[in-house]
Amino acid sequence: MRDPGVIRLVLLGGVDVVDAAGHRIEPLLAQPRRLALLAMLAIESMQGGCPRERLMATFWPDHSPEAAAANLRQAVAFLRGLLGNEVVAGQGRHALAIDGQRLQCDAVEALRRLGSGAPAAELMPGFHLKQADEPWEEWLAEQRRRLAPPRGREAGEPLPADPRARAAYLHGRFHWTRRPRESMKALACLQQAVELAPDFAPAHAALADVYNTLGSWESGALAPAESFPKARVLARRALQIDPCCAAAHTSLAYATAHHDWQWADAEARFARAIELDPGYAHAHHWHAHLLVAQQRFEEALHAGARALELQPLDIIINVHMAWHHWLARDAEAAIEQAARTADLDDTDHWPPFFHGMACALAGRAEEAVDALRRSCALSKGNAVMRAGLGYAYAFAQDRRAARTVLREFDDAAQAQHRFAYEAAVIHAALGDTDCAFTRLHDALQARSGWMAYLRVDPRLDALREDPRYLALERAVGFPPRG
Repeated sequence: MRDPGVIRLVLLGGVDVVDAAGHRIEPLLAQPRRLALLAMLAIESMQGGCPRERLMATFWPDHSPEAAAANLRQAVAFLRGLLGNEVVAGQGRHALAIDGQRLQCDAVEALRRLGSGAPAAELMPGFHLKQADEPWEEWLAEQRRRLAPPRGREAGEPLPADPRARAAYLHGRFHWTRRPRESMKALACLQQAVELAPDFAPAHAALADVYNTLGSWESGALAPAESFPKARVLARRALQIDPCCAAAHTSLAYATAHHDWQWADAEARFARAIELDPGYAHAHHWHAHLLVAQQRFEEALHAGARALELQPLDIIINVHMAWHHWLARDAEAAIEQAARTADLDDTDHWPPFFHGMACALAGRAEEAVDALRRSCALSKGNAVMRAGLGYAYAFAQDRRAARTVLREFDDAAQAQHRFAYEAAVIHAALGDTDCAFTRLHDALQARSGWMAYLRVDPRLDALREDPRYLALERAVGFPPRG
C-alpha cells in the first residue's frame, strides 16, 4: 500500500480521516471500533501513551485477557497496515502511542489550547459503537467534558441542595472514616443520599467506596464477588453523571486494582483522579496502596504522606501509614505510626492491630499477642482482628490457641468462600505449608482483597520461594521477579 503521508484525524464536529492528499481513508471509517481505538490513542498520547491493559479493558472488557490481547494486536496491525507502521508506536512492551509527526488530530490541538477561551466543537458527535462498552462511553464522555466550555461553578464539589441529602452524604462519609465498625452506618446514610440526590455524582462514588471496603481485606463483611461489582456499577454511574468526578475515578481504580488486578489500568485511573482534584486525599491514599503492593515503597510512603497532609485527622489514613511501613519491613516505623494514630483515638482497634503485626515482624511475640488481644476487644470480635490474633498465637508458638482460631476461618473459607487468605496466614505461621497453599488458592478463586498484597505480606515470607507461590503471583498479574 502506498504511504498515505501525514494523516489528519478529525474528531470535532464530525468524524473523518484523510491522507496527505485529502482523500478519505474509507477502510478505517468502516471500522468504528478501530477508529475509536485510534481516537483514544491520539488523545491519550498527549500524556505519553496508553497502557495496553487499559485499551483492552476499554474496548474488550468482557473478553478473556488472552482474547482481548489478540483483538488489540489485530487492531494495531490493521491500523499500521492502513496508515503506516510508524503511526502507532510501541512504548516499551506495555503501552502504545501515536507519532504526532505522522498523525495530526484536531481534538488534540483543541485540548492543548484549553484555557485560551476558544470553544471547541463537540467531540465525535453522533458516533456510536455497536454493543458499546461502558469504559469507552465513559472515556468519551470525559473527553467531551474536558472540551466543553467552563460551567462557571466554584472550585470543589458542591453539596446537594436538599438538606436531607446533604446531611446523609456528609454523615455517610464520616462513618466511612471509622470503618469497619461503622461501615453499615455509612452504607445506610449513603444509600439514602443516592435516593434523595440521584444526580449527585459524589454520593454514588462514596457508596462505591463503602462497597469497595466491605469486600476488602479490612472488613470482609461481604464476599468480593458481591461487593466489588456493586462498587464498579456505582462508580460508573457517578462518571456518567460527571466524567470529571475524581472520587469516582478513585473508586473505580481501587476496584480495578484489588478485584481485577489490572495494575496499569488502575494506576492510570488514579493518575486521572489526582489530575482532576490534586486535593482529594483518598486518591493519594489508595494510590499509595497500589504502589506498596508493587514494592514501590518510597513512592507509596510519599503518596501516603500527601494524603495525611490533606486529611491529618483521618484515622484510616493515619494507621495505613503504619501498615505500609510494616509491609516495607520497617517494624519500628510501623510501631511509631501506630502509636501516633492511637493518640488520635485510643478506642480504635486499628492501632493495636498494626502494632501487633509490627511486633511480630520484630520478633516480639508476647507483645504481638497482647496488642492483638486488645484489638479484638476494642473491635468486639471483628473477624479481621480475630484472624490477626490467630496469626500472633501461631507466631508465638501457642499452637493450641492458634488452631482454635484457625478452625473458625477454615470453616468460613469452606462454607462462605471468605477469609481463606486469613486462614492461609495462620497455616503458614504454624508450618502447615500445603494447607497454606490450599487456602491461598481458595483466596485466589474468591479474589480476596489481600491477594493484591501477595508480593509484600511479611507473614508469608516462609512460602515465598516455593514455585506454587510464584505461580500465585503471576495469577495476580505481577511481573516476574527481577
